[in-house]
Parts: sequence; C-alpha cells; structure tokens
Amino acid sequence: MESADVVVIGAGIIGCSVAYYLSQTGLKVCILEQDSVASGASGHGHGSMSTVGRDFERGPHYDLGLIGKNMYPQLVGEVQEETGIDSLFHERPGLSLAILEEEEAIFKEAMSWQMNYVDMKWIDPEDIHQIEPRITSKVIGGVLYSHSQVDAYRLSLGLVAAVEKRGGFLKIREAVGLKTKGDKVTGVLYQGGEIVCDNVVIAMGAWSGPVREWLDFPVPVKPLKGEVLHLRMNGDPPPIFIATARHGPIIPRKDGLLLCGSTGGVSMSGSDVTAKHGFDPKDMTEWSFDLHPTEDGRRTILEKVTEIMPDIADAYLVDHLAGVRPLSADRMPIMGSVPSRRGVYLATGHGTKGIHLAAVTGKVVSQLITVGKTDVPVAVETFSPSRFVS
Repeated sequence: MESADVVVIGAGIIGCSVAYYLSQTGLKVCILEQDSVASGASGHGHGSMSTVGRDFERGPHYDLGLIGKNMYPQLVGEVQEETGIDSLFHERPGLSLAILEEEEAIFKEAMSWQMNYVDMKWIDPEDIHQIEPRITSKVIGGVLYSHSQVDAYRLSLGLVAAVEKRGGFLKIREAVGLKTKGDKVTGVLYQGGEIVCDNVVIAMGAWSGPVREWLDFPVPVKPLKGEVLHLRMNGDPPPIFIATARHGPIIPRKDGLLLCGSTGGVSMSGSDVTAKHGFDPKDMTEWSFDLHPTEDGRRTILEKVTEIMPDIADAYLVDHLAGVRPLSADRMPIMGSVPSRRGVYLATGHGTKGIHLAAVTGKVVSQLITVGKTDVPVAVETFSPSRFVS
C-alpha cells in the first residue's frame, strides 16, 4: 500500500503548484490525476496575467491577483533551474483596448481605483497605432500597463518534475473517495487501491463539485466552457498583449503563436461572468462537461479578434481548443480547510483566473497545511470554504 504525507487530487496548474510548495517543506507529496498533467483548463487557457479590468473584485480578490502575478517571475525561474523546463513565461506591455464606448466606460471605471495599485495610463488612438499600427482605426483608446503570460502546460510539467525530484510521485488513477477515521482523513481511495495520507487537497478544477458527497459539505463549483484559437500570423506577432472587454484577447506567446479568445467569459459576452453564470450554492443540478470545439465558437472568436486587428483574417489556424473552467458560486477561489473533515483542503473555483492565481494559491494552501496560517499579505479567510456554510 502506497503512502504520502499529502495527496493532491488533480494535476492541473493549481494542484501542481500546491504540490510544489508542499514539497519544498520536505513533505512527501502524491499528485493523483485521472487523466494527464494539465489535461483540463490548464492546458487550454491562454495564461494571461492582467490586473486591469473586471476580472478581480475590489478588495482581497484584487489583492490576491496582484500577489499572484508578482510571484510568477520567481516561480518560473526556480522551476526552470531545478528541472530545465522552460514555461515560456514572458513580460511585455499590455493594452486594454476600447473599440466600443461600453469598453471605454468599463476600463475607465476600473482605472479609477486600480491605478492606485498598478502603473497604468490611458492613451489615445495615435499612441496606440505607434505601438501597433495594425490595430483597427475604430479604436477609441486604451489602458497601457505591464502584463505577463505563461504556458501553463509546460509549467505544470515542470512543477511535477520538481515534486518528483524531491521524492514525491505522480499517479494516474481516478480518485473515487476518501478514507476516514471519525472526521479525520486517513487516505484516498482510487480504483483498485488506496494511498495512505494525513492530508488531502481537492484541486480537481471543474470536476470538484461532486466531491461534496465525499465530504458532506457543499463544494459549489460548476464547469464554465471556453474555447480558444491558436493562430500564426504571416507577419510578426503584436509586440504587446491585447485585451478588450467585449472582443476577447489577442495574446502573443513567447514563441510567436497567437492565443485568441476565449468564449464563455467576461470578454466575449454581453455581461460579466458573475451576472451571466453565477448560481445558488445549493443548486448543483446542472452540469455540462462539453469539451468539444464548435464551429460557432471559432466563428465568434474570429469575428471579434478581426475587429481588433483586421490582418488576423489572413492568419493560419494552428489549433482550436475547448475546455471547462471551475466557476464558484461567488466567482472567487475556494481555498482552505473543509470544516466537516479534518485534514481535507480545497483549492478550486478559480474561474477564468486559475493560471494567474496558481502560484499564490499553491503557497497559501501549502502554508495552511504545514503551519496553520499564511504569511501571504491577503485576507485569506475571504476565500475559505466555510463561507458556504449556512
């Protein structure tokens, strides 16, 4: 029978980050995954890290976003040094563009308070076209700031490799339940076996919701589908990261590939993701794990991004991906201990910002397990699972 100090269920970017920080403390960590590393949202997301706009609510949620983004340079540097795996992390200017008056209002409202935390400025169309002349002449203006991006698939592989170098292991099996003694977890059950452990982290992304049956505790997480296109332009890729509020992003990866989309989030809908997809934590009846790319999704993304940059109409389609993100009932991450089971922790519900928040989530959850508190300067109780207890 195998054993570990901690079993992390889920090998997406969140689970791998938690496992990485735990392994740094000397604990033996098992990552248990039903499919493959970063096979869910982590392998499909564009890995963009921006703190401008409506992605984060003002207060602890925004603080978490700032800290998470700022932790990335150190994390990716450490992982590459330890494992030799390049996560294609890079930083460059970002432009949140307003093509519609609605987008202008959204970004200027966000700037009114976010400029107190991040260096940013509003620039006019002339300045925008000096940076990237291929942007549409219809642009009204935009916010210029610092932006970054990472390939979460590569980073997840690097995090797993680092965990294995420290004595941990990855096991490809589907978790089917927890073993307990009283209210204390003693192991994780999978088809055909068990892993004995003292602590368990549920980091199953969009698949986290059903584990409420293991815990006798609500885990209000539903799948939010999104599609993204990978394109390669005939000319040079844009020298900036481009975001909008209603036309989707255009994110140049470090190797020159353009990641465009995605559907199902704030930027591609007429309302924000909270209003459109928020739900009652008690209502967990509707589930949709549709992982198939659609013709309508591809058409929608192409129509939107060519309104930003018409030259993209001539780009070569490299790939069309679809996946599901873990959306919590209040659109904020769920991380911390489960009141109903000693030794069980949640790290899920990050919505469209899982890659952005992976590093800070990994550090916070690791510290909660090992020392019972965190030195990350954010009100972590805001994200505790206990907020869903009636």
